[in-house]
Amino acid sequence: MIISFISKKAVKRAATFLLVVAFSGMVFAEGEADKVGSVHFKFLNIQNDARSAALGGMTAQSSGAQALFNNPAGITGSSMGLSAGVNTWLVETSIMNFGFVMPLAGGTIGFSMINVNYGDIMGSGWSTVDNEFTFDPNAGKFTASDLAFGISYGMSLSEKFTIGFTAKMISETIDDYKASGYAFDVGTQFNTGYNGIILGAMISNFGPDVKPLDIPSESTYDEFPSMSLPMTFNFGIVGQAFGDENNGLVAGFNVAKYADMAQEFILNGEYTVAGMARIRLCNNLNNPQSPMSYGAGVSLAGIAVDLAMSSHDVLGDAMRFSIGYSF
Repeated sequence: MIISFISKKAVKRAATFLLVVAFSGMVFAEGEADKVGSVHFKFLNIQNDARSAALGGMTAQSSGAQALFNNPAGITGSSMGLSAGVNTWLVETSIMNFGFVMPLAGGTIGFSMINVNYGDIMGSGWSTVDNEFTFDPNAGKFTASDLAFGISYGMSLSEKFTIGFTAKMISETIDDYKASGYAFDVGTQFNTGYNGIILGAMISNFGPDVKPLDIPSESTYDEFPSMSLPMTFNFGIVGQAFGDENNGLVAGFNVAKYADMAQEFILNGEYTVAGMARIRLCNNLNNPQSPMSYGAGVSLAGIAVDLAMSSHDVLGDAMRFSIGYSF
């Protein structure tokens, strides 16, 4: 019992430290990115869940199987459930995701998968014609894909404080070039108990640099550089603006600091009607290329169906569809 108390107390201190560090990172981070164009596995930064995309992130209010893609602390206390979705991402890229959670070992355990298919990509290169090098813009096709498998665990430290962890195996394939490694997420949520206000913080996609694997023997490169992970700090706060959970508006504010991008500030709102239908909207205050996302969802008899659309001024809109079920 004493060991359990000490362990729980240590974890609570670690979670509190995470909350403070993540929030400090949001407030004092540099306005400009310090690693622009230098990280890999960028698919880990894409919001795949439809509800999360429509709200610009759900670090604070994520729950159930959807929390596997937003903040693992949110799976705590969930009943058995699953979530699946498809994302028609930019430039004909498709993303599929799947998550499953169940109570186990004094908390909640979850499994997740994200698969990215970039489709056929036109190659280019140089060829020899009449003993002269000529640029060939149509040198065949190749494929590219990304994959992530995750296992998560969430637990309650008190009636108001939860913490969650995720370990992910990630891989990236471009033609014959492959790389794989590991990444980790740690998140917390704190329910203030006042007016539905919830705080959430998460540090995601941290871990050791990745070395490329299976480099073709005919490669002209003697050594490939290490690949950095897209580590991200997220902080969110939500609360009941008016009404209640059956008929009312929940408003929130999200902050995200990426390793290779400028800090983002996002305002969002989710309006619930009759406890079943929801309308969502968010505005990214400092991302002029993709400022708005919106969506809707319906939940009934344990089944939740969500749809979201995110704008982009150059590459077109991205649409996401998700469906979930709680047993």
